[in-house]
Amino acid sequence: MKIKRSVINVLVALPLALLAACAGKQGLSNDAYYNGFDDGRAFTNIEAADSGTMKIYLIRHAKPNVKKRKICTSAMAQAYVDAYAQAPIIPFDSSLLSYDLPFDQTIYCSSLRRARETALAIFGENYHFVVDPQYREFETRIIAQQNTFSLPLIVWQTLSRAAWVSGLNQRGIESYTEAKERAQRVAVNLALAAEEQHTVVLVAHGMLNRAVAGQLKKNGWQIVQRQGHINIGATVLVKE
Repeated sequence: MKIKRSVINVLVALPLALLAACAGKQGLSNDAYYNGFDDGRAFTNIEAADSGTMKIYLIRHAKPNVKKRKICTSAMAQAYVDAYAQAPIIPFDSSLLSYDLPFDQTIYCSSLRRARETALAIFGENYHFVVDPQYREFETRIIAQQNTFSLPLIVWQTLSRAAWVSGLNQRGIESYTEAKERAQRVAVNLALAAEEQHTVVLVAHGMLNRAVAGQLKKNGWQIVQRQGHINIGATVLVKE
């Protein structure tokens, strides 16, 4: 899809707002990701809900093993997006995640490779997995420009996402409206599962986790931890 520069200029405000919203978020350093913390503490703790309480964990996948280009054309940016979707995860230190769950716990997981591999790396063969494409990430399609026009990768991604949110960049992929509706369905399904299982664990993606958490909050759930946008981090919600 080709978008005129005048349209891109109109969209600049939204990307800047999105970038500002992400600024200052707690992250996980590369050293900790590979080697764990010096004191051996876990970055993400997954525990069964207390009696009379329901708990939902929205875990983001590990880092995909794909090389980033700092400055690139739109075609190069799209190639990165495609490679990201297919890449295996980078192994992480196992001490960063701990869990204490009942033997019959079900682990829900996105069908995308990075989520499936992360779930397996965390839980091994200890639990039953439900892998479903409804838990996949919101799709990305880089806006098309002349290959001689280069920008930082993050700018291409942010402009493209802003255009998608605005309904200008959704040909061939799920629309923003459709993605929001899918997140709403996921939130309902996870809440129903929590009524039966008390503890629900989903290994998925940053944007989906954020949207699902927002919908659950609207439905009366309380967010007690916000890290579902960080690799191997979790957003945790509880409800009595």
